[in-house]
Amino acid sequence: MLFLPVLSESPERFVPLLIVLGLAFVIPIALSRFRSLPVVVGEILAGILVGTSGLQLIEHSIVLDFMSDIGLAFLMFIAGMEIDFEQIIPQKRTGQRGPNVLAYALGIYVLTFGLGYASSQLLMQLGFTGDPLLLTFALSATSLGVLLPVLKSRDMLRFFSGRLIFVTAMLADFITVIAFTVYTLTYDTGFNVEIMSLGLLFVAFMILARFGPRVFGMPRVRAVVEELSQATVQIKVRGAMAILLVFVVMAEFLNAELILGAFLAGMVISLIKTPADNDLVHQLEAFGFGFFIPVFFIMVGAGLDLRAIAAQPQALWLLPAFLLLSVLVKVLPMLIARRHLSWRETLGAGVLLNTHLSLEVAIAVIGLRLGLLDEVSNTTIILFATLTVLIMPLLFGAILPYRPQEQVRRKVIVGNSELALKTAQELTAHGDQVVFLSLPQAPLPEGFPFPVEKVEQMADLPDRMPLETVEAVLLLADQDRVNRQAAAAARELGLENVIALIHNPADLPEYQKMGVQVYSPALQRATILTMMARSPDALNLLTSSSNAFDVAEVVIRNPHLAGLQVRDLHLPGGALLLALRRNGEHRIPRGNTTLQVGDHLTIFAHRDILHPLRRWLEGQGTPPVWDEILV
Repeated sequence: MLFLPVLSESPERFVPLLIVLGLAFVIPIALSRFRSLPVVVGEILAGILVGTSGLQLIEHSIVLDFMSDIGLAFLMFIAGMEIDFEQIIPQKRTGQRGPNVLAYALGIYVLTFGLGYASSQLLMQLGFTGDPLLLTFALSATSLGVLLPVLKSRDMLRFFSGRLIFVTAMLADFITVIAFTVYTLTYDTGFNVEIMSLGLLFVAFMILARFGPRVFGMPRVRAVVEELSQATVQIKVRGAMAILLVFVVMAEFLNAELILGAFLAGMVISLIKTPADNDLVHQLEAFGFGFFIPVFFIMVGAGLDLRAIAAQPQALWLLPAFLLLSVLVKVLPMLIARRHLSWRETLGAGVLLNTHLSLEVAIAVIGLRLGLLDEVSNTTIILFATLTVLIMPLLFGAILPYRPQEQVRRKVIVGNSELALKTAQELTAHGDQVVFLSLPQAPLPEGFPFPVEKVEQMADLPDRMPLETVEAVLLLADQDRVNRQAAAAARELGLENVIALIHNPADLPEYQKMGVQVYSPALQRATILTMMARSPDALNLLTSSSNAFDVAEVVIRNPHLAGLQVRDLHLPGGALLLALRRNGEHRIPRGNTTLQVGDHLTIFAHRDILHPLRRWLEGQGTPPVWDEILV
């Protein structure tokens, strides 16, 4: 429980804290050459070195315990801020269709929890001592803080596989925190009125979640907040800290664990903040990871009693069993999304979801404090969590190697019509890679002049090529029935840019409902003729493959460009930014327009410029040196 320390006047009272903070400073420097090793793992290992199992330089004290509690609260606070409600709660958008990520994530978590409970019973039979449900919570949770940077570095969040991993991890953290808190409250006293009082925390959360964004979104309130967000005031940081402490104190008064209050406070900040508040998130992370959170992890290591495990050698056999069962617990539930994922993606997703650290360590620490775990089981869980952070991201990289330099963009075409062949020729002339699908209902002849992939159905596409390499799907068969079935299957796979040829204009509403773009000669001939009459040069620029210029739409994926203005791109004279699309809204870009990751830019440029510019904007290359390119 969180409490205010009564500090003695002993001159040595800050020496243990000095040792801890000194380690927190040295560890990142020592690990700078081992970038794949998370710093928190080094902090736990350093704590073991100077704590109970090592040199015994530090031990529990009023100051260190207080700082450690604040560190735990900050850790869960930041975990709450990582909850993205736009990903968890499906938004009703016109034309939005595809696999329901939330439904799959819920199904995966339910199966994970069930397998986790069965595995905990098996581990109890193998000699694990402790509460089986507590062990189930540890097996079913996931370390979102380790998993999220891996997804972002690979730019996976824009694809179904990445979104599924992310939402499943968020649900695992969210449900586990709540279920663990309720369980610890009911363990001794059962379900009583005190449990009902826990609802006050959620009432406070719902009030702030409902009215907070509206209040802080008001122009006058926003203006005052921005005015007071100076270096000497930092009103946003003060407000965030106040919200954190309010929820932590409420949790303490309700006899709940502080992790629930801190987690809900972080979720409130996630709801209230806007894209303009990214600096606030960075400041809070710097404050937490720079000071309080390292104290918590070092103290966790300092409290581990490895001698207890050494005194019971059979406990060491539990670690391999833990790791093997945890992999099965996470991989097997992913099979329910197999129709949308390749086998590599299915296995890799399960492995990456098997990273355990922050929440699992918190569960172990609190379980020991409440008597639900003994020293051996507490140490075993923490060592298990530490090993998963070391092993699972590396194993994920081996299963799904990331080669951004080799990534290609494919235009996938279904159909053998004259229009399909003409379109493929035009795309190839523009430098695009074209692949035809040969479906049973739309077979292609032998000796076809373009690359062909034979599949039994569109759902088999992930086994033929990574979906992230598919830039567009063009359904150009002569039969509307074939195009309609393929369009539905492509959207179910999560592919966004799907274009279908339709001969019967009456089918247009059905395609619009699926979120599929349509080309109907009966409807669009007049549009093309109008454009030819009004803007012949513009049409020539868009369609010609013989001149040196081209028009392309590029999505910003390079995180280093977020927050920059258009003028900061320093585009050469041979490039012109025509349009910007953000969240479905078109804008005219100006020099002071601020860029965001995910922006769609329409660029008119010389072909020698367009290719390196596109690679840079998409995060697959370094900033181009235009003087060398334009020589």
